[in-house]
Amino acid sequence: MAGSSFDFIKRTLSSSSTVSLASLLHSSNLSLRMPCGGTHRCGKCRLKVTGDVLPPSKEELAFLSQEDLLNGIRLACFAQVHGTVTVELPAQSVDTLSLVSLPRRPSGGTGLGLAVDIGTTTIAMQLYDCSSGQLLGEELSENRQRAFGADVISRIEYANRHTPALLEDTIHRQLEEMAEYCLRRSGVSAPDHIVITGNTTMLHFWERLNPRGIAVAPFIPQSLFGCESQYPLCGALPFLPPCVGAYVGGDITCAILASGMLEEPEKTSLLIDLGTNGEIALYHQGKLHCASTALGPAFEGASLSCGMAASPGAVCEVHMEGDGGVSFSTVAGAPPVGICGSGILDIIRLMLEHDILDETGRLCGSAFTAKAETGEPAWELPETGLRITQQDIRQIQLAKAAVCAGIQTLLETFGLTCGDVERFYIAGGFGHSMNAESAARVGLFPSALKSRVQLLGNASLSGAIFLLLDPQARNTLGQMCESAGELPLSGNSVFSEHYIENMLFETI
Repeated sequence: MAGSSFDFIKRTLSSSSTVSLASLLHSSNLSLRMPCGGTHRCGKCRLKVTGDVLPPSKEELAFLSQEDLLNGIRLACFAQVHGTVTVELPAQSVDTLSLVSLPRRPSGGTGLGLAVDIGTTTIAMQLYDCSSGQLLGEELSENRQRAFGADVISRIEYANRHTPALLEDTIHRQLEEMAEYCLRRSGVSAPDHIVITGNTTMLHFWERLNPRGIAVAPFIPQSLFGCESQYPLCGALPFLPPCVGAYVGGDITCAILASGMLEEPEKTSLLIDLGTNGEIALYHQGKLHCASTALGPAFEGASLSCGMAASPGAVCEVHMEGDGGVSFSTVAGAPPVGICGSGILDIIRLMLEHDILDETGRLCGSAFTAKAETGEPAWELPETGLRITQQDIRQIQLAKAAVCAGIQTLLETFGLTCGDVERFYIAGGFGHSMNAESAARVGLFPSALKSRVQLLGNASLSGAIFLLLDPQARNTLGQMCESAGELPLSGNSVFSEHYIENMLFETI
């Protein structure tokens, strides 16, 4: 990955015994992304280390170039510390809160309310005057649990190998710190009401429930919530919104509430939330039907060679100019250091339209290809050193095929076509910034839905805010979840057929 010289944290750490650098970082409360959860598979926990560190093993060397070694770059999951070391690691920052939408007018809310969305990648928090709907403060931070894995499955596996307490304590400590900072900056001593939403796994970690059952068939969580938490935040007991199932969590039910689709039961609406999982909700004839499909962290950048979250320096927009040149934009206008999900979609679209990729996903435009460090074909974004490799493209194909096939399967199961869908909502931080044209061209969703797209931004947080400003919304949400149905896609022959079809890119 290309690097830059800005926003690095430098710390000196010591250990009286030989320990892994990852463990030393954890115990020092320093956060570093470890997408594979420290299982030595991804090679992304890179940082500069000097001092008392053992030489790299053969396995670690497989991830490092000669230039990396000369610059002192090591992998935290491999490197072993036996004394005092100085580390330099990227400051994990995010830009601004995703777009949120509020009720047309507050309805019955009182006091001060704190809305929290525990995203797998990012935690968002906003403080409101519940009677007026006025925003008083906000805070945003990358989820520190990323040190235990990029997605919920890798975090559950980490909890199984070690103890859930590590992840539970991490999220409790982070939310307390964020809330105290948000309140202090707003001149407020404590909130009166709190809503904490998130996917089913994140709510399990907050509520200190073991999420082991979520990761194995028949995928039964310990709780579907819709209740008050047992654990206070800043002195108040939060409300935890209801989930539909193991992979259709409170973040999705809150997004459905925020979309407004429940207010139009005569219309057929579709909602997708794109993260490490793809959750799909269909509202038809006043009934809610849900499905979920695993995407992996490709759209959030974690598993791609130059991928990253939508933080400063992430390439988020890419365009081909009339003279054949390529232009791009980055989050916060910072120097390019990686590519986030929306940028990936733009790049794949560009490659398809200029015959750099064929319908099978094979790189075929020799004038535009380079070689990755592994020796495999790659396309390089000019003047950045950032590359999309053949393996990256395969991961995008797997993820986009899963989303599109899930949509098609859910519609067909209930006798519907894309033409019957009157509203198509896309939620999540990724959905906030994506180019719908690029998403449709790549095949993330059926092109027939493109004209009906409405980007919701962080609809999970929006739904949490609804629950603060309109207390009656809890009843609406509870009733919706009681009658909702979940369509399993695993082992579904219709889904399997569409999944295979959607692996290909559409030719034009």
